[in-house]
Amino acid sequence: MGKFSWYSKIPLPILVVMYLVVGLTVGFMFPTNEVAKALFTSGTYFPKTIVTFAALLIFNLLAAAMSKLLLFHKGKAGKMFGLIFGLYLSMACVSLIFATGWIMVLTDVPLSLPGVETPGLAAWATQIGHTFANVLTQQPLMQALAGAVVLGWIAARFKVLNPIAYGFIYAGDAILWFFKKLLWYYPIMIGCLAIGIPMKFGAKGMALYGQGVMWVAICTLSWVGLMILFCRFVTKRSWKQIFSYYGAVWPTGFGTGGSYDTLAVNILSAEHDLGLREDVAEISIVFGTVLNKNCSTMSVLIVTIIVAKLLNIPISLMEILTLIPPVMILGLESPGIPGGAGYFMSPIIAILLGVPDEAIYVTTFVSVFSGLVPMFSTAGNTTDDGVVGAIIQDCFGNWLGHAPTHGELGLAEAATSHTTGGAS
Repeated sequence: MGKFSWYSKIPLPILVVMYLVVGLTVGFMFPTNEVAKALFTSGTYFPKTIVTFAALLIFNLLAAAMSKLLLFHKGKAGKMFGLIFGLYLSMACVSLIFATGWIMVLTDVPLSLPGVETPGLAAWATQIGHTFANVLTQQPLMQALAGAVVLGWIAARFKVLNPIAYGFIYAGDAILWFFKKLLWYYPIMIGCLAIGIPMKFGAKGMALYGQGVMWVAICTLSWVGLMILFCRFVTKRSWKQIFSYYGAVWPTGFGTGGSYDTLAVNILSAEHDLGLREDVAEISIVFGTVLNKNCSTMSVLIVTIIVAKLLNIPISLMEILTLIPPVMILGLESPGIPGGAGYFMSPIIAILLGVPDEAIYVTTFVSVFSGLVPMFSTAGNTTDDGVVGAIIQDCFGNWLGHAPTHGELGLAEAATSHTTGGAS
């Protein structure tokens, strides 16, 4: 970058926060300025493009994820992978229920909308089923979600179709590579979109953004505290080991804003601070970098409420509960870019909530899901990976058997070579 090479050395999360502050300031001080309006409009182009091609992008990402599960994680590591996948899936479910509990405490979201009868448990489950049935038959985006899982599994399961599975994987990697190459633009886009928060919503927008960050901080930090206690009393890790690990990895995840950028520090700290054996640390954390976005999905639910308030969209706790299954599924394969959860989950949330203007909803969602929100999310995601490794080693070590050889550890290398993203 020539004489501006110093700019490229500024960490991405710091750039995001800088542009966010500048954008909020410009929108607040110059709400009617034409140049400010043009800058805001320029920031909406990329999210609108994502909405346009969301079905194609999500189809390839999820089909690639399903193909990777079957092609690259078989053999002697099959037990470990099945266990890891089950633990991360369970963690995703529990964390979203945990976030829902905080939503009930922190927000004034009603149980149901006025005039809508509150269903019982059976009726609620039936309502979710009907909602997904209608969405699957009427919305291409959800059809792509279901089709990707089925086709990815079929292509990887039958050897004659394996070339198609590899095609999905290459396409998924290419999508993530493309987004990674655009990281330089992300802070600029966030700055432009941030102009619209005070410009369109005034002081209310500024206050709600700050409230959203505070809610995310409360939710994710309390989850981190819970996981520390869980690790201490369920595993054989000492307080010193746990706090040494968290002291190294949590600030790194918060500072980088991406699980992939934290990967090396996470593995080293899990081995040396948390005391995990090499194969457990590498495989659990590599898989966690791809599969574990639980703090990001918690943040998605909170941001959903903030955006609904900004756009005056009625929302109830029952609707939040219907979002848990799709958010949990998408959280297992969100792209590794800052705010990636906002890009790829907001279109589906918009569909499930039936918002009147999906494009405005997505651009507003991406604006709010920025700055400190993905930083808190990433810090929680990355440290959870080490906790899962500790559970595997201390609770299932006898079942897993001896530590694998260097040849068997090729699994971790293969997983790493196909991992191009983190949790944001």
